[in-house]
Amino acid sequence: MKIWIHVNGMQQGPYTMDQIAAMQLSPGTPVWYEGLPRWVPACQAPALASLFADGSDNSDSSDSGEADSACAADAQCVCEPSAQQSGGHGAAAAAVQAACVPARPSTYLAWSIVLTMCCCTPFSIAAIVCGAITNSRYNRGDYAGARRMSHATEWLVIISITLGIVGLPLSMLMYM
Repeated sequence: MKIWIHVNGMQQGPYTMDQIAAMQLSPGTPVWYEGLPRWVPACQAPALASLFADGSDNSDSSDSGEADSACAADAQCVCEPSAQQSGGHGAAAAAVQAACVPARPSTYLAWSIVLTMCCCTPFSIAAIVCGAITNSRYNRGDYAGARRMSHATEWLVIISITLGIVGLPLSMLMYM
């Protein structure tokens, strides 16, 4: 059986089952082989199920629960079919990326720009930079990094709003 995987934004393969077993794929790595209707997380591929089983019959072991929860979390993403499935090769297969792509996290750029123009705190400038980094990380496939940067941007926006609200009355008092 020939198995294709999608790692670091690139489709790779074909690999044999022994090669896949030696790679120690994460449960969420998108895989495809003949017979699957679309790319799926490795833990959901029937032929690869043995790689993610804990090897015992005890269903309440912690390893099995971790693999199931990782698989359930990855099952929420949307998988796109590859040109490889329809027989496409070369440039066509390379042009079509097959990956589980989560929704783009918020960049809060509009908030950051408005806050920079209104109260110009260093935190709002940092929020603009973090928002741009969020987009950059998402575009290169670092979805976890993009989520972290989005959360950092959100906190910077909150801090900027707070400093603006506190700073406005203080600046009015200084000019009286």
